[in-house]
This record gives sequence, structure tokens and C-alpha cells, in this order.
Amino acid sequence: MTTFVNAEIKAKALLSGVRMYEVAQHCHMSESTFNRRMCKELSQADREQFLKAIEEIAAEKKETGLGITPITDPR
Repeated sequence: MTTFVNAEIKAKALLSGVRMYEVAQHCHMSESTFNRRMCKELSQADREQFLKAIEEIAAEKKETGLGITPITDPR
């Protein structure tokens, strides 16, 4: 059985147009450390830190007009 660990964080980043490596950089950690943490269920503190980072990165991209276009729900 496949479970989607930290699906909320992955979905929010995807829908916001934020790459995972950007979240790692924003949180001042290496990509390998970030990916290792994402493989298991996160603590509440890490979850909040990553979600906040996604929001801040998305806001910065929107403000500067840089980055990829966020994915929108086709429905």
C-alpha cells in the first residue's frame, strides 16, 4: 500500500509554483537533509516551518513576477 507522506506540503508547493529545493534553501538546509525529512511524517514544527516557507516564497515570486506559473485546478 502506498501512502503519501507530507502530501499537504508537496501539493501546496506545486500549486504555489514553489520548488522543493527553494523550500530547503529558504529553511537554510541542504536539499538532502530536506528530502530526508520529507520521506517520513514531519513533526508539527517542521510542517509549520515548511508551509510558512512556501507561503513566503510564493509571495516573493508574485511580488517580483519571477518563477513558474502556479498550477490551477482545471475544474
